[in-house]
Amino acid sequence: FHRENDVSCISCHSPHFAQTKEFLQRKPQPDLCYTCHLQQKSQFEMPFRHRVNEGLIKCTDCHNQHGTGGVWESDHVVNQVRTSASGDFVCFKCHTDKEGPFVFEHAVVRTEGCGACHIPHGGTNAHMLKYSNVNLLCLSCHTAAAFGHAPVMDPSVGAQESGCPMCHVQVHGSNFSNDLFR
Repeated sequence: FHRENDVSCISCHSPHFAQTKEFLQRKPQPDLCYTCHLQQKSQFEMPFRHRVNEGLIKCTDCHNQHGTGGVWESDHVVNQVRTSASGDFVCFKCHTDKEGPFVFEHAVVRTEGCGACHIPHGGTNAHMLKYSNVNLLCLSCHTAAAFGHAPVMDPSVGAQESGCPMCHVQVHGSNFSNDLFR
């Protein structure tokens, strides 16, 4: 949180030298946030990213800059990430088709959140996925042998020719198939 890193109110706000009328910020977003968050700035310059630099969304659309709350992701808290009133991930505010509710959920979406598969700010892979090969992403949690798919799930073969998404097309959840088919 900001307070834990010695960021005070006047680090971001100035009653006398503000560049924005709303909230009296020293700089407009995202430049204000980039003052400290250099890694995120570089992620927003990646080929696949959220459109923060273009002004389509702001840092505070996803983050509570004043530090209340946090979302559990895997075994740690992602500080200052906003949640919905129901406690769901803020990603669903824009990506409503991924939220469900689904009769058959992909458990990782509910337990670890979007960050289990995606890099939230931006990356080099399509859909901001952690791996360029979708099969490798699936295999990071699922073993091919356990599902009897070894010939189909060759990680060296690109997702276009073979692999998980050919059959398991509803990776976020399905209302029709426990195997996340159509």
